[in-house]
Amino acid sequence: MKFKHLTMILLLGIYALAGCKKRDGAVQTAAIQVTVEYPGNYSSAKAANVQVKLISKTDGTTLTGTTNANGILNLTDVIPGTYNISAVKSLSATEAQTLTGIAQELQLNAAENDFNINGTSTLTLKLTGSAAGSLLIKEVYYTGSKTATGGTYFSDQFVEIYNNSTDVIYLDGLCIADLYGNSGLINPSSEATPFKNDTENCYASNVWRIPGTGKQYPLAPGASIVIAQDGVNHKEAALNPNSPVDLSNADWETYNERPDNRDADAPNVPNLEKLYFTGGFDWLLTVFGPGLIIFKTDDFSKLEKVAVPNSTIAERIKVPKALVIDAFEALKDANSVGYKRVPVGLDAGFVYATDTYTAESFRRKVVTTINGRRVLQDTNNSSNDFVKLSKPTPKAFN
Repeated sequence: MKFKHLTMILLLGIYALAGCKKRDGAVQTAAIQVTVEYPGNYSSAKAANVQVKLISKTDGTTLTGTTNANGILNLTDVIPGTYNISAVKSLSATEAQTLTGIAQELQLNAAENDFNINGTSTLTLKLTGSAAGSLLIKEVYYTGSKTATGGTYFSDQFVEIYNNSTDVIYLDGLCIADLYGNSGLINPSSEATPFKNDTENCYASNVWRIPGTGKQYPLAPGASIVIAQDGVNHKEAALNPNSPVDLSNADWETYNERPDNRDADAPNVPNLEKLYFTGGFDWLLTVFGPGLIIFKTDDFSKLEKVAVPNSTIAERIKVPKALVIDAFEALKDANSVGYKRVPVGLDAGFVYATDTYTAESFRRKVVTTINGRRVLQDTNNSSNDFVKLSKPTPKAFN
């Protein structure tokens, strides 16, 4: 009887302590073990010294850590919840040669979004990536602007491409394309791209190309070109005085020649070659956020045309990841990660504007300046590499 009585007292004491913890606001925490591995064709699977980042979907809290010699990161005292988890690893030419046999700098990424951490969780991230490009997408202005009467104006969109190397690069044959898929939950029936699970290819809706025979269009180190939707001064009274840009000095424009002449041809700006087009009267980048790639191919006609599953719309152009030089991803908002169109190996993140028609733009960050040449950040992650601007800055940094 005494033993039973003592046991009851102890149990009551434990319950009382538990109740105190709950009343005192103590939060039960969780733990996670993240293992990061190199691709299967590398000489080693263990990815040491990899930066891992966890971002809470609840309040944006960020946790970071670095994997050990076995490619493992252990984090404790993590608040239970849903997280977006990413990993990034830069390999020097020497490191890459040891792992792949090819002496070329590499930028590797991995991501797992909407991952639930509760109790003790484990996650394995497999790195993927491509060679760091010398040509980079420097700035993308896609949001459009408002008119004086509160209307919307999108003809002032542009994309800027920058030579981030120390050598002259010839742009002849360079292609630019926007990728198929919604940018987020734009309406109740919006679905993610049906190609989202293909990590080795991109699916282009429209493709344009810089013409040339091979060495007609050189781009010096630290220089850039601007590709305008329409190469005119959009601030003119007949267009939109509220527009933030004059693109009459753009290097190229996208002109969609049509029988009804709805897309005007700017006489002083040369036209890109239209290789494949599924849009309307003009090359409109979705104002909710486009996925963009630049790439080169020896024979565009050999790229596969792929039907969109469960749809009767036009086929899309299948662009292998190996051909892609650089990529950029913008989505509708912070919660639209499930609508990504660019494979994680090319771009592990995304940016988003405050709203549509805000005149906001996204420009790549500067890492350093060497003898007057700006070196731009290229981690193959738009979330890290780009900054949101209140207005666009074509061919400028301020």
